[in-house]
Amino acid sequence: MRKPIIAFAGALAAGYGIHRVGRRSGVSDREVTAALPGDELVRDPMWQSTRAITIDAPSKDVWPWIVQMGFPSHRAGWYTPHWLDRLTFGIKQSSAAELRPDLQQLEAGDRVPDSDDGSVFFTVAGVEPPHALVLHSTRHVIWPIETIHLSWAFILQPLAGARTRLFIRARSNYTPRSAAWFVELVIAPGDFVNAGAMLRGIKSRVERARDRSARIVAVPNVGTRA
Repeated sequence: MRKPIIAFAGALAAGYGIHRVGRRSGVSDREVTAALPGDELVRDPMWQSTRAITIDAPSKDVWPWIVQMGFPSHRAGWYTPHWLDRLTFGIKQSSAAELRPDLQQLEAGDRVPDSDDGSVFFTVAGVEPPHALVLHSTRHVIWPIETIHLSWAFILQPLAGARTRLFIRARSNYTPRSAAWFVELVIAPGDFVNAGAMLRGIKSRVERARDRSARIVAVPNVGTRA
């Protein structure tokens, strides 16, 4: 009798763990429930995830990396590791490791490609430099999902000490409702892996660029000898 009870408890704990990481990582309870820009696009979502990371740089230095994102054959990539891109989506190009001056402007209504042929894309629903980029999609449909209404928001909140709290929030409604098992077991854990990798990729790029700039400034000017 004891073994089945332990097995059942273990299954419940595992299920709860999958459910939790599919919806949140790196955030407090207060941050999970806080309203963020873009929430209004998908009201009463069937699934929502909120993830965050703290970056040792001001928002103005983080924003240029956010605004240039997109499928790497069209834009700067999503900053996920190349091996993960190839494994999960077959992406051949690596994400950019530098800022792209040609990709620093986005306006509401612009498309952000998310496939090599551009048939899958996000539409810019809102852009507020250097605080918020909100994307919207009805194109990210994969079996058994038939229709999807998806918002994807990147929110930068300034912190003391010239730091930034970067949030990624996804909210979606979809049909049919019977596809909930697929969202729970595939989409949500996949979001945990990919969004977490994105956050770490952004953080490492921003802080590396900051450190390079600091080293350049720190190099003393060498005067000529008399």
